[in-house]
Amino acid sequence: MTQTTGRDPERFRLPSLQVEDVGNTGAAATPAGPADRLVAFLARPWVAEILATVMAALVFSWQVNRPSPWWDEAITRDVTARTSSEIIDLTSHVDLVHASYYLLIHALLGGSASVTPIRLLSVLAAALTAGTLVRLGRELGSGRVGLLAGVLWTAAPLATRYAQEARPYAMVALMATVATLALVRVCRRPWLPLRWMIYLGALVILGLLNVIALLILVVHLSYVLATSSLVVRRRWYLAAGITLAALSPLLIYSSRQSAQVAWLPRPDLHQLTAFLLAEYAGGFAVLAVLLIAIVGLSRGTHSPSLGLGLSWALLPPVTLWLISQAHPLFESRYVFFTVPGTALAMASLAPLFRARWLTAVVLVVAVSGLSMQQEYRGTSGHGEDIRAAAAAIAERAQPGDAVLFLPASRRVVERGYPDAFRGVDDVALDRSAEQSATLWGTEIPADQLAAALRKRNRVWVVTGAERFGEKDSADDADREKERLLYNGYRLAGVTFTTMYEVRLYVHDPLPSVVASGTSS
Repeated sequence: MTQTTGRDPERFRLPSLQVEDVGNTGAAATPAGPADRLVAFLARPWVAEILATVMAALVFSWQVNRPSPWWDEAITRDVTARTSSEIIDLTSHVDLVHASYYLLIHALLGGSASVTPIRLLSVLAAALTAGTLVRLGRELGSGRVGLLAGVLWTAAPLATRYAQEARPYAMVALMATVATLALVRVCRRPWLPLRWMIYLGALVILGLLNVIALLILVVHLSYVLATSSLVVRRRWYLAAGITLAALSPLLIYSSRQSAQVAWLPRPDLHQLTAFLLAEYAGGFAVLAVLLIAIVGLSRGTHSPSLGLGLSWALLPPVTLWLISQAHPLFESRYVFFTVPGTALAMASLAPLFRARWLTAVVLVVAVSGLSMQQEYRGTSGHGEDIRAAAAAIAERAQPGDAVLFLPASRRVVERGYPDAFRGVDDVALDRSAEQSATLWGTEIPADQLAAALRKRNRVWVVTGAERFGEKDSADDADREKERLLYNGYRLAGVTFTTMYEVRLYVHDPLPSVVASGTSS
C-alpha cells in the first residue's frame, strides 16, 4: 500500500477510471462490441454506483412487509409514534443508545402507524450501502472490485434481514461504509480540511446511531498504520479523539443503562463463528472465495481491498467478543456493520478472473443463500409473530373483554398493534407508557386487579415462552396476576404463534378447551 509522505499531487491523485477498471482487462480504448460498450458505460462516473443502489433497493424491498415485526421493531413503532418530548423522557432512563434513531424516525415519518415505512428507511440505507461500496472500490483503485462488492453485499442474506427491519442497524452499516470511504479519501489527500470534516461527521453520526459501531475505529487504525505517514497518523489520532470526546456524554450516560443488556450471556466461540458463517448462509462457500483471494495475492488479487475488507470483517466482532468475556455485549446485530467488509474482501478477487467467472461466483453465493433469503421473508422470518398474536385478539374479542399480559413486557404486542386492542380493556394498566415514560406502562396492585376481574366474564392473556433469559422473566406481580385466573376461570382456547400464546379464560363452566394456530 502507498505510504503517504507529503503533498505531492501525483501521490494522491485518484485512479483514472479506465474501461478496464470495471470490465475485462485488456479492453480496447474504443469499444468494439456490446460487452465493451457495457463496460465503458459502467466506467462512467457514478453510473455503477447508481445501478448498484437501484438493484439493491429492488432486492431489499421485495416482500418487505411480509415478516411480522419482532419485539424490538414493535418498540420502534411505539416509541417513534410518541412526541419528541416523550421520546426524550423515555430515553433519559431507558434505550438512550437508540435515542437519535427514534428522534430521526419521528422527524421523518411523524409517528407512522405501521412498521413498513420505517423498514423502507432501512431498505434505503442498505441500498445506499451498495452504491457506497462501489465508490469505495473506485477510491481503492478498482471499479471492478467496488461493483462486485456492491453486488455481493446485496446477495448477502444477512443484509436482507436487517435491511427489512425497523431498527437502526442498516443505517449503522451505511454510516460505517461512508466513514470508511471518507477515511480512504482522507488518506489520499490529507491536506484537505473538508475531507477531515466529512470523516469526523460520519464517525459522529455512526456513534449516535450505535455506540458499539465505534469499533470501526479499530479497523481505521489498522488501515492508517498500514498506509499512511506519521503526520497523517497523528491527524487521525486527533480525529478519533475529537469523535470520542464529542460522543462522551452518550457513552457515559448509556453505560449507566447497562441493565438493558444484562440478559446477554458471556459468548462462547461458537457465537462468534456462527455470526461469521451466517453472513452469507453458505458460509463455507464464502470461506472458499476468501481463500482464493488470499492465495491469489501473488497473482493479482486487489490487496488494498483485501486488507481493508478482512480487517473490517474480523476486527470489530473479534474485539467485541473478547470484551464480552468480561462484560457481555456480544450480539450479532451489534456487529452487522462488518458485513460490507466481508463483501469487500470477497470482491478483492475481481482482478483474477474474467467477467464470466465473476458472474459464476456471484451466482454461487446468491444460490447458497436463497433458502435463508426466503426464510427471512416468511411471516415469522424475524423470529417472532407479534402480528398473529394481535390478530387473534382482534378477530375474536368481544366488547367488554379484558386482557392481561404475562409478564407485563408482553404488552409489546399491544404497543405494536394498538388497533387490535380497541375493543378490549387492559384492566391491569395504571399509567400508560407515555404517561410513565416507560416502555410498558405501570400496573395496579393485585388486590385492585382482583376486584376488576370479578366484573369480567372473558379474559384474554397474552404470554409465551420466556425470551432472552431474565430479560422477559415474570416477577411476583406477574405471578400473582396468573394466580387470579385460577379462581373461577377456565381455559377456553389457546392460539399459538411463534414465541407467543394468546389464551382465553372464561367463567363459563363448560369443560372444553380449544387450541388453534401452530406452535413454533
